Order: sequence, then structure tokens, then C-alpha cells
Amino acid sequence: MTDSQKLEIFSEILRYRTVSRQPGEVFDMKPFRETAEYLKKAFPRVHKHFRRETVGGGSLLFTLQGADRSLKPFMLTAHLDVVPADDGENWPEPPFSGKFRDGRIWGRGAIDYKAGVSGMLQACEDILERGFTPDRTVILAFGHDEEVGGNTGAAEIVRILTDRGVSLSSVLDEGGYIYSYPWMDRDIAVIGLAEKGYLTLRLTAHGVQGHASVPELNTAAGSLCRCLAELEKNQFTAKLCNPVEMMFQATSGMLGESVVVTDRSATPGEMMRIIEKWASGNALVRTTTAITMIRGSSKENIIPAFPHALVNFRAVPGDSSLDILNHVRSIAEPLGVDVQYEDTDQIHEPSSVASMDTDEYGAIQAAVRKIWPDIPVVPGIFPAATDSRHYCRIADNVYRFEPVHLGKDGLGALHSEGESITVEDYLNAVSFYTAYVRSVSTV
Repeated sequence: MTDSQKLEIFSEILRYRTVSRQPGEVFDMKPFRETAEYLKKAFPRVHKHFRRETVGGGSLLFTLQGADRSLKPFMLTAHLDVVPADDGENWPEPPFSGKFRDGRIWGRGAIDYKAGVSGMLQACEDILERGFTPDRTVILAFGHDEEVGGNTGAAEIVRILTDRGVSLSSVLDEGGYIYSYPWMDRDIAVIGLAEKGYLTLRLTAHGVQGHASVPELNTAAGSLCRCLAELEKNQFTAKLCNPVEMMFQATSGMLGESVVVTDRSATPGEMMRIIEKWASGNALVRTTTAITMIRGSSKENIIPAFPHALVNFRAVPGDSSLDILNHVRSIAEPLGVDVQYEDTDQIHEPSSVASMDTDEYGAIQAAVRKIWPDIPVVPGIFPAATDSRHYCRIADNVYRFEPVHLGKDGLGALHSEGESITVEDYLNAVSFYTAYVRSVSTV
């Protein structure tokens, strides 16, 4: 298959509006079914040699049996669903166009994470064309609800594999990228050995509904706002977890000229203090506090009785969901603000830390160095959440890396207006997944 054919397949996959929805919202499964039918046409060898199953109505599970059944299978996972793109008004190109322009492919999901779906399938299609037979069983898992928690996709796949007695040697998911950190003088490829925890709390102030012409001197909305301001003022203490410490040790001599240190090689402790001033750095070393939703009354002249806010937290290893709850209550309750879990199904503690002493970690390193010999490869942590939170239960190790340059926008590129990927990065992703599958599946 030519590069232009590979790119056209990826472009077509981006055209399907596979938007996942929160519980209670209308979840249109038709685009997921259409995508699955298109994948059959685009990757015929994969569908001939792999067993394909539909899970949870929209997720896809592919299995290629290895010759040596004594070896644990390994998994590559990505997700079919994308976040909404609204009406696409501020997009340079329509969000579901898959259009090529300026050396890029534009579309919602281009990075997050249809590049993985298409790239992994394309890699397997290519190696099957060359007569590939794996020693180790290869599993591909593509969720349809990762963006809303993965409870009917990845979680159901885990249940099915558990029932079958399947234990994985490893999982490769998104969550590490080629970053252009603002404090560094070069790009680095970060392999995520762990990911932070996830928790959302609902903060509610209690008062009396009334007319805005005669407000009390202290309203419930005012109490809520004071509480939110105190939360931002009283951030969690920075902590240096092992993956980030290793990252700092590997990159301490790569600081940009704008960073002021005693010499050009800072200690991990110095690095932690240096990077806190950048949002992308702060997220590596601290449990973050993000006020995301605030609701008062339904009309501008009504004083709300029960205004509330949702606050999202991403916990570093060493902080737990209970630590977060206690911290928030210590600030909120003296101000008359009640604190409750928003959704107990969406409470996730920081993940375990994957080992660097495995064939899979070495295969990721080798594949990156082959494609980008000048980019350092280092361990790290992923500050957001992925479907790997579910797969950790059945895998010895979970690694997080997508071979894509995020550029100056960092993780903001994933859900941005104008999400896109370079043509070069997509084709390199196919090469990366090809090298990885070949290496890990052969003993």
C-alpha cells in the first residue's frame, strides 16, 4: 500500500462523527458502526487473520493468536470516540473533514486518538502482507467511550478478557508524546510509566432563593466563590514521584537559556521548583485543582439558593482521593460549603508505575530512536486519564506513548479547535507501531 493510500484511509476515518456523550445524553452509535464497516474494507488482511469482536455496542477487540501459547499476550489500545467539536466555527478546516492542508491532516481525533486506531491497524496490515506470524499473541483494543470514562468499552473488554483467563504482559496506550516543554532547549519523547489519579468533587453552598433587588450581605453564591478562591490559593504540596524524578535526572542538562539555575545541570529538586511556574510543569509535580463548572440560578435577577461548582483533581502518586476530599472539606466546611463526590464510578487513584526493565519498554525506545535519532527518550508520568486505568487490572505493565509531536500547545492540542497532525507524524506513527509489534511479538 502506498503512503498516499494510507493517508486517505486515515482521512476517511476522521470523517466519521464518533462523538461520545456523557451519561444521560444521546449517544449516537451509528458513526461507530459505520467506522467498523469501513475498517473491514480498509484493512482486509487484519480482518482475515485477526478475530474481531464488538464489545459494549461500539468498541472493537482484535486478537491474533501467537504460535507460542505459553507467552502472555500484549495489547495495543486506542479509542474511536472523540470529544465534541461544537459547530466547528473556529476551526481552520471543518472538524470532520479529514482535509489535507499545509502538510497536515485536520480533524477531531487526529491526535486523540484515531492516529492510534488507524496507525495500529495499518501497521498490522503491512506486516501481515509480508507474511508475518507472531510468536506472542497480539491484541488490539479500540474503545468507544474513553472520553467519558471507558465504563462500557475498556472496562467491558477487561471483564471479557478476565473471564477468559487472559493476563497481559503489557499494554501500550496514549499518554506519552513528543513534548516541546517551555523550560527545555529541545523536544523529548516521554514514555509514560504511570498516570495521575482522577476525581471530581461537587461543592454546594446553601442559602435562600430571593429577589436580586434585596440581597443579603452574604449570599450562598458569595460563599461558594470565596471557597473556590481559597482552593486555588491553597494548592497541594508539590511531590516528586519516581517517574518524574527519573525524567528530571535525564533532562537536567537540557534546560533552555531562559531558565536561571546555578549551572546548566539542575538537581531534581531544583527542577521541580523551576517548572512549577508553567502549567505543563506544575501538572507533573502537583495534584492539580481545576474549577470546571459553576451553576447559580436560572435568571439574572434570582438569587440562587443552592449554587454549586464542580472541581476536578488529578492526583500525583502519593496523594489519594481521600486526601483530596479531606483537603477540600477543611477549606469548604468553615465557609458553609458542602463537599460530595460527583461520580463515584469516576474515582481513580494514581496508577502503578510500569517497569523500565522489559522488552516492551526497550522496544518503544528502539522504535523512537530509529525514527527520531536526535530526540532523547525519557520516562515520565501522564497528567491526564486514559483507558489504561482499566487495563492496569490485567496487565503486568502499562506504557503510554503516542509517536506524535504536540508542539507548543502541549496537551492542549488534543482537544483544541483545529486538532490536526502532520502527514509526516502519521506516517512515522505507522512505522513506529510496525517496529513495536514486530519486536514485541517475536521471541
